[in-house]
Formats: sequence, structure tokens, C-alpha cells
Amino acid sequence: MNRPAGIETEYGLNCEGFAGEPDFAYEAARLIQAAPVEGAFRGWDYVGEDPYRDLRGGRADRLERDPRDLTGSTDRSSRMSRDELLSNTVLRNGARLYNDHNHPEYCTDVCLTLKDLVAQDKAGERVMFAAEAARNAMLGYGQIRLLKNNTDYHGRSYGCHENYLTSRRIPTDDLIRVTVPFLATRQVFAGAGRVGIEGGDALQLQMSQRADFFEEVTGINTTARRPIFNTRDEPHADPGKYRRLHVIAGDANRSEWATAMKVGTMALTLDLAMEGWRPSERLTDPVRAVRRVSHDLEFGGVVDLERGGPVSGLDVQRWYCEAAQRYRGRDAETTWVLDEWAAVLEDLGRDRSRAADRVDWVAKQRLIAEMREDFGPEWKDEDARRVDLGYHVLDPAWCVYDMLVDEGEMRRIVSDADIERALSTPPTGTRAAVRGDVLRRFGEDISAVEWDRVVFRRNGYDVTLRFDDVVGPEVDRLGRLVTEAETLEGLLTALDAEGR
Repeated sequence: MNRPAGIETEYGLNCEGFAGEPDFAYEAARLIQAAPVEGAFRGWDYVGEDPYRDLRGGRADRLERDPRDLTGSTDRSSRMSRDELLSNTVLRNGARLYNDHNHPEYCTDVCLTLKDLVAQDKAGERVMFAAEAARNAMLGYGQIRLLKNNTDYHGRSYGCHENYLTSRRIPTDDLIRVTVPFLATRQVFAGAGRVGIEGGDALQLQMSQRADFFEEVTGINTTARRPIFNTRDEPHADPGKYRRLHVIAGDANRSEWATAMKVGTMALTLDLAMEGWRPSERLTDPVRAVRRVSHDLEFGGVVDLERGGPVSGLDVQRWYCEAAQRYRGRDAETTWVLDEWAAVLEDLGRDRSRAADRVDWVAKQRLIAEMREDFGPEWKDEDARRVDLGYHVLDPAWCVYDMLVDEGEMRRIVSDADIERALSTPPTGTRAAVRGDVLRRFGEDISAVEWDRVVFRRNGYDVTLRFDDVVGPEVDRLGRLVTEAETLEGLLTALDAEGR
């Protein structure tokens, strides 16, 4: 990648065998609190956060909430303090774990390579499963199962969001023009697959778990009136230099390849935008295109253009893949993304079954077809939904995706050793590595943590260490100061000498 990127994933929470209606907020908070995360910091500093600030200027008066998220039992969660309910936890690998809208969420910090990002994301799956196991061991009632998916199949959707560091120099309107057609069609290779259509009874497969839930082209909301291009402006870095592009138009992938490619191709699309490239065509109705592409497994002409068309989702992706070829040879990772991008579009266009080893929705389609043939008359449409859910279960003993991996049916990007290392080691070359070192060595003196700051409590005063840059010489210099300091007092003295 040519830019730092991270992933934040809200996990589905399935409560089985509970007497009465589960209090999902309570169970999510208790699950996070049960996570066996040695050396973690419990808490979060919200002082610098402002989710109402908009990239287009000004601040929103309010944020929309999905009314379905506001229903359900609050019998136990209503008696919890705010800190208990949110259960913020900062891990030594740089990640943040907390309760977001009644869903356990795992946020990686930014990574500089796709391999690092995939390893950190997969480490999140292991942390979450360990938390599930620990919570179930404590329960005197029922059982909890976590799923890495995006819908409860009862009208609610929860997100897997990507974050990309971008420059303030490019106008927001230009970013919107370049990224919206890409995001509307990226699901052809990055969709996680879903059995069912939102608001309908048909149990047919579609490409994306999230496509049916988007309602606007642009907007600041994330849990209702969801936009393809999210305009929230929280850079978590120097706001004069950076913006954090918060991408909510994506699925929670199990495939390591799909995770790498959805981020790698988006990063290249942002490179194109920064260089002034613009697609020659505009989509007539991007929101309609998102849904129609997701439902069109034959890649027909379902995307209407303002001039010409219609075209397929594959055709739109080819615009971007061809334009991005200018970056071939920049580095090995970029060349890998370009090769894989072209190859998967070719495979999907000729015979989509050839992509079943790396594209989640195609893997599901192949598996459902095989099982339907094996079971014959005993197969029911509802069985396809069970396969769909089983693909996303975290418990390896029940997980359909893990079964495919064990059988060598899915491509790997990282090794189990890479994932194990990511459980305790932050992404290299980033401020996460510095913050992780600070947490490991001086954790007892920390009173608050945020993405871009650590606050120490010393002699009755707060001392703040800021990370205004995400990567680069300033981060490297700060990392050396932390490494060389034998005590916290020595670190603070060295920082003071440099005017920090």
C-alpha cells in the first residue's frame, strides 16, 4: 500500500438458550471484559473525538440511529455505568476492543502493508473467540456465539469499516467522484456473500451482506441512512494535514485474500484520485447500482451510466484496474494487487467458479451447490441459510470457512505464525508500535489512551504524549526516545528537551 490503513469490525452476537430476551448490550460488554488480554489498558480518552464533524464542512446537528437498534431488553445494561457498558480495552498490539451499538468491536490500528493488516485482522478473530470462550465459561445460562458477518437476518446490519489516511489537499468532491463507482462495484470480488434479500422471502445468494442497507450516496451517518461515501471527519491525527477516509461500504470478509484485495484496490483508487485521475463515466444512481450488482451473479448490464451503458459491475472495476496499471513496478505489493485484480476480474468474467478459492461469495455458492447435489431431495432452501451462517461462526469446531481452509480450498495470505505474532506485536513502522511499547513498559502510569495520544498521571498532573503523525520521521524519532528511556521520568525529560 501507499498509505496507512486499518479495519474495524463489529461482530454479530448470537445468544442461544437464554431464558427470556437477551440484553445484548450487557452481554457484549461482559464478553469484552472477559477477554484474556494480558497487559491491556482498560479505558479510552474521548476528549478529542467529534463524530459530528463533516468532511464537507460544518457539523451535523444529529446522527441517525437505526430504530431497530433501539429496541430490545435493557434490563441489565441500564444499570451499568458508561465505562462498564463501553468496556474500552487497548491491546498491546495497538488494537482497540469495545462495545459499539451492542456489538463487540475489534479495531486494528493502521498498518503499512497488506500482510500486516490481514494478520492484525485475523488476530482480532482469535481475540474475539477467546473472549467468547471465556464468557461462556462464566455463564450460568445459555451460550454465546460470535459471527464475523454483517446482518442478523432480522433487519439489522452491523459494519466492517476501513480507514485510510489521506491528505487534506484533495477536495472532498473529487474524492467522492472517484471512489463512489469503485465502492458501488467492489463487491464483485470483495463481497462476503449473503443468502437472502432484505425485505424479501427469497433465500437466494447475493454478493454482499451490506448492499441492501445503503440508502444515500454521501452522508455522515453509519447506522441508519447509510451512505456509500461516509463524510465523517475524525482524522485521529494532525487535522491540518490529514483526513481519515472512513469507508463503511464493505463486508466483513473471512477470506484473507478478499481482505487484502478490498483494501489494496481501495488504496490504489485513492492514489489515482490524488494524481487527478477521474473516471470518464458517472453512475446514474449509485445506490441502486450497489443493490443491483449484489443481486446480479451473472454480471449483466445492471449499472446505468449518465452517458451510454448500461454496464456490469465487472466493467466498472475494469476501469479502475486498467487506470491503476500505471503503478505497476512501484513495489512488490502493488504489483501483486494489480496482478490479482486483473486475474480475478478475468476469472469471474469467464467462469466464476475459478474464484471460489479466494472470493467469499463464490466459495459459498460452490459449497451450497455441492451440498444441494449431495443431499438431493432432503435439501431445503433453509439449509443454504445455515451454510451462510456457518461460514461466519468464529468457533473453529463449527466454522464452515475454517473447514474449507483446513481442506486447502481457500488461499492464505498469512501464516498461523504471522497471526500469533500479531496478537502481541503492533504493526511495524507506525505510531501503534510506539504506543504499544509505551503500554508495555509504562502501562501502570497511563491514565488515558486514544489513537493519537497517551496521557500519564504524574504527581497529580496529566502529561500528554501526542502522535500527530501516523508514520514517518517524527514517529521513528519518538519510537527511539521511548526505546532508549529507562524510566518514565527519563522519557518525559527527553520529550521535554525536544519540546514535546
